[in-house]
This record gives sequence, C-alpha cells and structure tokens, in this order.
Amino acid sequence: MFAYDSIFDLALSDSPFFPEKDALPVFDTDTGPIAVDEGKNYFIKFYAGDIPGFFDTAPFYKRQFHGGVWEVGFNNFVGLSRIGALRIDIQNKKISNSMYMAMLDELAEQYAGLVFSFGTPAGQHYSKSGTGRDPAFIEYLFLKKYLKDGSPDIDAISEIFCHDPHRKIEKDCRPCDIQECTAVNAAIAGMMLNGPMAVLKQPHPLQTTALARILMHKTNKALYPQTAARESRFQTFDTHENRFIKFFLQELLWKIEAIAKALNPATSSYFNPDIGDCLTFLKNSIHHFLAHNMWRDVGIMQFVPVNSQVLQKKEGYRQLFSLYSLLQLATRCDFLQTDFKNLIEIKDVPTLYEYWCFFQIKSIMDTFSTPAAIDRFVFENPVEHKLTPGLCITYQDGMKLFFNKGYAGSSGVDDPDAAMESYRTGPSYSQTFIPDIVVEKAGKKLIFDAKYKGRKGNGGFYGGDDDGLVWTWKPEDINKMHTYREAITNVAGSFVLFPGAASIIYPKNGPGQDV
Repeated sequence: MFAYDSIFDLALSDSPFFPEKDALPVFDTDTGPIAVDEGKNYFIKFYAGDIPGFFDTAPFYKRQFHGGVWEVGFNNFVGLSRIGALRIDIQNKKISNSMYMAMLDELAEQYAGLVFSFGTPAGQHYSKSGTGRDPAFIEYLFLKKYLKDGSPDIDAISEIFCHDPHRKIEKDCRPCDIQECTAVNAAIAGMMLNGPMAVLKQPHPLQTTALARILMHKTNKALYPQTAARESRFQTFDTHENRFIKFFLQELLWKIEAIAKALNPATSSYFNPDIGDCLTFLKNSIHHFLAHNMWRDVGIMQFVPVNSQVLQKKEGYRQLFSLYSLLQLATRCDFLQTDFKNLIEIKDVPTLYEYWCFFQIKSIMDTFSTPAAIDRFVFENPVEHKLTPGLCITYQDGMKLFFNKGYAGSSGVDDPDAAMESYRTGPSYSQTFIPDIVVEKAGKKLIFDAKYKGRKGNGGFYGGDDDGLVWTWKPEDINKMHTYREAITNVAGSFVLFPGAASIIYPKNGPGQDV
C-alpha cells in the first residue's frame, strides 16, 4: 500500500522503505479513501524534511522511525479520517463504522434526555464562558441526530411546516370613497370624523343620513366626511411563532458556518469527511426551507414565545423548538467531562464505550427509582492540586450514580501499577483512584470500569484474539478491580464492562471460597 500527498509532500505506506521523490508513482487522490487496519502500524515520510504543524497535534500513535520517516498507528479508531490531503478509512474489526455511529446516535439521545430532565436552574452548572468544553462538536452531534438522521429530518420538517404553517386573521381599516363604505363601526366612525370634512350642497341625499343629522345638530352646518373607511380581513404568516422559526433557521445557518470553521480540515489534518458532507446537507436543506415565499411576510423576532402551544405541540414547530431548547441547555450546562471531538471527529472507540456504559447503567437504575437531581462534584487532587470535574445523579430512593468520581486511597503507593502490585501483599495506597462509573447507596459502592481495547497478533491484546476481536478480560483488569475494592472504602463489588460474551465472578476471599 502506498499513497502520496503533493500538498504536504508526504507519503503513507505499510513499509518503512520509501522511493526517492523523483521515482514516486502517480497517485490519484480521487479514487476514494485508503483502507488501513487499526490493528497494524504504518509509516509516513515527509520528503520536504519539515514536519507540518498538524502532525504534532494528531491524536493517533506516532513515533519517529528514521530520518523523515515516522511510524503511525490507529489503534481503537474507526471510520473515515484524514492525514493531510490523504483520506483514509480506518477499518476496525472490533466495531464497524455503522455500529459506532449507531452507538453515537444513542449517546446523543441519552445525553439530550439527561439535559432535558434537569433543565431547571436547580442543579445546573453554568460555565463562565456560556459554552461547554467542546460546543462546536456538541452542537454538531445534535444537529446531525435531530435534523439529518432523525425522523422527521429537516427536509420532512420543512414539508410539514410549509404545508400547514401557523397563521392568524388580521383586521385592517383602509380609506375608501364614501360610496364604497358598506358598514360603520366605532373604528370606522372614528377614522371618518377625524378626517377632513366637506360642506354638502343643498339638497344632497346624504343629508338624510343619521350621521349628517348629528353633525348638523352639533355644528349647525351641513358637514360630512370627505372620505370613509372599509374594514377588511386577511390571513398573515407574520406571527410570533413564525418569527421565532425564521430566526432559529437563520441561527442554524450561522451555527453550521461556525462549526465548519471550527472543524476546518486546514486546521485539523484528521478531519472526518463525514462531518463536511453532513454540514453541506444541512446547509442546503435550511436554505431551501428559507426560500419559501411565506417568509417574505414574516418580520423580525422580538422575543421567544416559550409558552406558545403552537411551538410546543404543532408538528414541524415542536421539533425545531425542541432542538432550540436542547442547544440552549447543552452549550450552557457543562455536565460531563466529555471529549466530543474524539467521539465525532476521530471516532475514538474506548471513549464512546465508556460513556455508552454510563448511560446503560443509568437506564437500569431508572427502572428502580426516579432521578431527583443532578449535580457536578469537584474533587481536589492533593498531589496535582487541580480540580477534577464529574457528574452525580441522585435518585429519590437515595441511590447515586457517579461518573469519574475521584477517591483517595490509603497510604504508601504513588502510582497505579505499584498499587496493583501491592494488592498481592496487602492494601497500602496513597494513590487517587478515579473509576469510570460508581453506584452508591447507604454507604456501599459498586464500581464499574469500561474496557474496549484490542490489538491483533501476539495472542491478542486486552482480551482480543488474533483477529483483534474482544471476547474476554485480561488479568490486569481484574487486578485493577481488586485494587479499587481494597483501596476505596465500603466497596461491595467492582466489575469490568467489556463487549464480550463470557462472565465470571471473583470472590473477595479467592476462587472457590465464600464471598
């Protein structure tokens, strides 16, 4: 396998030996993405000698091999990505790209439900900047989920909306000739009497009307209005709800431009081409939506009609209003210590699996009790002197679900490897432990760590077989669970979560003994 990028003057190969530049084969970059195996290592050569800035910040494994040649690996990544101008398709046997995207969609739905469940000011954590850690990626995740992959999508919403848009009846009084006046009410009478008057010539048919007699009685003159008014009724699309939808669609276009700028491939060598295709689809669909003639009559929004039943219940309106509310909350509430950039752009499988496991446990807990509050907790690491954020959901029956909560161990051990080794000789910890997921009730704890890693060859890695598939655990994972149980107080059980079929319980007192 060999590919050359003339823009950044680099070549990608599965061999560390590259031809001289004048002997480079012609490579057509339009032939589609280059298939690479996430379980293998590849090599990149920079013919110009200078290393582009994007390569330093690239998230994949890299190590200088010799001269201008670098060894690179894409372990635990999946799907489309990019190195310079070269598009690559990372093929992962542990998980397909379609399965990854399905899990990401479920994560978006679960995360949205978490945001909406606790949308009141109580329990929210507002960042000073008004945005979360990765607002562009969070917004992209929701736009893709609810406008492209959802049902109805933005095109269907547009059809539903334009087929039966909200409208109202307006009344209008307009000046007309006196002979065109068909009826008189208080508003028309006021317009007539406040307008210019004329003296009726003798005799005149209007002198016998009630209005002429009243004016003669009051002024002793044969006065009569020069012009009259006629009331007309008409339908208009210029409603508060339509003004909001027009504003939100225009805001979505602005968001799409901002997201595209933030995810610009010129500043991100591993830019995911799926993102650009999705943003282009959304941009074109929204432009088509706004091209409807009805928007010409719709004015500028003055306020958001949050209590409108039309926005909350009418098809087409409620989908967009729901997305608007979600974006407002999601970019203000920094709930999770998430890295959506890894999840969306480079498709980092272990990170997604960790968050997916968290929400699966939450779903199980929701069947036993009702979430009552959500809060961020802050744990101060006495060693590193920094704050570690996390998430705590409290249930009505007293259960608590934690994400990445830190626990201080006992004394004597400063690093995780030494802590695991010390398990064999007895507990002695000073290390800070941060399990992925913890369930607490009445002082007892259940600890869960998500493991989704694998590498081909050498009998498998992290439970993976020679094909790179994850079937079971590794002893190191079990040792870590025992370390948690010994180092953290009141642990009733600690478990490894892996996408395999086997399961086993290791009792506290050793295999074959009572727990």
